[in-house]
Amino acid sequence: MIILLTGANGFAIRQTLDTLVGNFLNKNGAHALERVDGESFDVLRLPELLQGASLFASERLVLLRDASKNKPLWEALGEWTDRVPKEVVLVLIETAPDKRTRTYKQLQKHGRIQDFADMSEPELARWAVKTAAEQGATLDPRAAAYLIQQIGTDQWRLSNEIEKLIAYNPVITTESINAMIEPSPQATAFELLDAALGGNVAKTHQLLARLKASEDPYKLFGLLVSQVQTLALVASAQGKPAEAIAKEAGIHPFVVRKMQSAARRIQGQRLKEVIAAVARVDTQMKSTGIDPWILLAQCLGKIAA
Repeated sequence: MIILLTGANGFAIRQTLDTLVGNFLNKNGAHALERVDGESFDVLRLPELLQGASLFASERLVLLRDASKNKPLWEALGEWTDRVPKEVVLVLIETAPDKRTRTYKQLQKHGRIQDFADMSEPELARWAVKTAAEQGATLDPRAAAYLIQQIGTDQWRLSNEIEKLIAYNPVITTESINAMIEPSPQATAFELLDAALGGNVAKTHQLLARLKASEDPYKLFGLLVSQVQTLALVASAQGKPAEAIAKEAGIHPFVVRKMQSAARRIQGQRLKEVIAAVARVDTQMKSTGIDPWILLAQCLGKIAA
């Protein structure tokens, strides 16, 4: 049997793989497992790798990672898709194999393909609620959505942060999230721009004062520029679904959906003024000795006004 685990969601692939390996080892023992780096594997050893039962195990589980990066090996695997002995389970782990290749098409016919895409925000929120419950904790959907807003859609980090929050207090709230979780730099830059776009001068200055204690002003400005670029992109594509915008721009739908609410408040002339304010600060940071925090405050103040 051949199983192909593929897709952008490395976390889900790892969970599936851990379950598969755990069940196999419980039944057959440690000698039944073999892990192989496909990128450096000699294709001439493929028949040896896929041989049937060994002296130490009646069944074997072979984990072959990144075989598609080794063109001769990947092509040879196409000849083995219906020849792997029944005593062997061959698991291929690939991020994005070329679906046009003969090997991939053979795997569709003779193997089992499991494609793990990144979760959407609602799916992630439901997953977070379920994960907390499985560990005896409580996380309501609103707090789960807030946690995702703070740290983004990286499922690895989300899992780690949930464990941290549970250790702090098994009842997870927005208050405990604020107390324990450091927002991602992108989330911080978005919150700053969003406050300025909303005309909330007090919140803008409050956020900037807090960031001044821990952030590098040039790095923060770079993130702010990135947020404004995304804002311009989303604003110019109003009417299109977030998924379509994300695909065209090569960014995550989560980022687009967050920015869509801000883009709705921006008219054509105001967007030009925001871009001009950011461009002016970019020039000043590169050509003057003015304190960058002062320049940031002036820029955000102009946007808020």
